[in-house]
Amino acid sequence: MPVTRAVALTLALGAAGFMLALSPQPPDPPPAAEPALAQAYANATVQDTPGALADGSAYSPLYFVGATRSVGTAPSGDQVRLLLRDGGIERELRRVPQNASTEFAGFTSDGTTLAWVELSSDPDGAARGGIWAARLDGGTPRLVTADTGAVMLFDRQGDLALHDGQLSWMADTGRPGYSAIRTVPLSGGKPVVRELAGGYAIGAWPWLVGEPVADTGAIELNNPRTEERILVGVQPGELMSCSATWCRSLIIGSTESSTVIELVRPDGSERVRTVTGAVSSAITDVAVLDRFEVYTRSTQGLITTRVMLYDLKTRSLSLVTANAGRVACRGGVLWWSTGDNETLTWHALDLRTL
Repeated sequence: MPVTRAVALTLALGAAGFMLALSPQPPDPPPAAEPALAQAYANATVQDTPGALADGSAYSPLYFVGATRSVGTAPSGDQVRLLLRDGGIERELRRVPQNASTEFAGFTSDGTTLAWVELSSDPDGAARGGIWAARLDGGTPRLVTADTGAVMLFDRQGDLALHDGQLSWMADTGRPGYSAIRTVPLSGGKPVVRELAGGYAIGAWPWLVGEPVADTGAIELNNPRTEERILVGVQPGELMSCSATWCRSLIIGSTESSTVIELVRPDGSERVRTVTGAVSSAITDVAVLDRFEVYTRSTQGLITTRVMLYDLKTRSLSLVTANAGRVACRGGVLWWSTGDNETLTWHALDLRTL
């Protein structure tokens, strides 16, 4: 905020002198580092979801199908409910004991079907897994398969891929240096297992993304359908992560405020510097919808999180919010929280509408 100084000019006018204070208009404040979301996108609409249900239960969204429709968990006595919530309408998908330590993850949807991974443990500690699916327009959720193998989750959009009427995920083979793609029809059946040398996560199906390999200085993109492979070079001191179409390069400088983030095509072309400073990527996925990056910027002396959106289409940065708690993005929907306890609110922006 600019500091305005009041300038007082005292004039003696006869025996009844008086003081006249002149207060010039303060200069215009300097422009913000990034324009507000509403300035950058006239049609940007943020939808709010209360952090509590009608019965007072705390609600934790795990996935947004759209800006107003979400999937999340809420406690109910000694059980946990998985709910599909749209405004004031709540549809219960699953109810599991709290002591099963169930993890719901890998949510994905094609607009008609919602699918997810369920991992839990028996009272004796034995691990259990399942791939579940439900129609968004109603009906009873169903177990697609319990033959999941050792599911590998990377906190990425591709943790569970819905494609061609099938569901695919990565699993650990138990063999060092190998991983496996498991694929099952959405209608159910026995998964088809394909082992691969190396460790991979699913990017945009059918592309797989490998982890950086120290001795080669490269990340491998692998299309097992066509056997095509792309090696993405990684420079010393560079942290690189990739999708099928873009790679994010992060170089941490000598100070906290000298980080540089750039995007580049896997073949090394179209390198663009997106943001610098005390910044970091807010999500694991690179270039959501092949267009958006989500960043956070820390502000010295303030315990707040600024969330920024970089648009590859316009090559510009905008401010989503100056004060966020948790930040997440899946399926083209970005969401974040503000407040806590009674004031907890979730805010969602459908990036597909921008």
